[in-house]
Amino acid sequence: MKIGIIVFSKTNNTFSIAERLRDALVKRGLDVVIDRVIPVSDDPGPKDSIEFRHLPDVSDYDVIIFGSPVWAFSLSWVMKAYLTQVSSLSGKKVFSFVTKQMASKFTGGNKAIRQIRSAVEAKNAKVDNSFIISWKSKNREKEIADCIDQIAKSL
Repeated sequence: MKIGIIVFSKTNNTFSIAERLRDALVKRGLDVVIDRVIPVSDDPGPKDSIEFRHLPDVSDYDVIIFGSPVWAFSLSWVMKAYLTQVSSLSGKKVFSFVTKQMASKFTGGNKAIRQIRSAVEAKNAKVDNSFIISWKSKNREKEIADCIDQIAKSL
């Protein structure tokens, strides 16, 4: 089973979660690769179109884990644009996580997760489980550990 963690991260907070997830899964003997979504510009403002320097190809993965920050109470523009361009996800096991700065429940985490789920469904798959990690939360380490443990148990 080949696992791809497809991540966009501007500040490396989201990428650091992807690294911890990869390391934990590799320790369990799994084949895991992190593949970054890299736009030409990662300005967080809304865009009509986004050009990419690197678009990860998901076709070789059996399991895909999408990771993205929340921007302006929504999924980052970069990840939204990437998910519209991704090939079919039919037959793949999919998970997702988002990171956000504020710990409040009403700061876009749930909306971002819904947007990922919708994009994945449009590509003929479903998200098995999703996680929200609040960067400034006193429970951040527990949120990260829960994300890693629940994904690992599902594989």
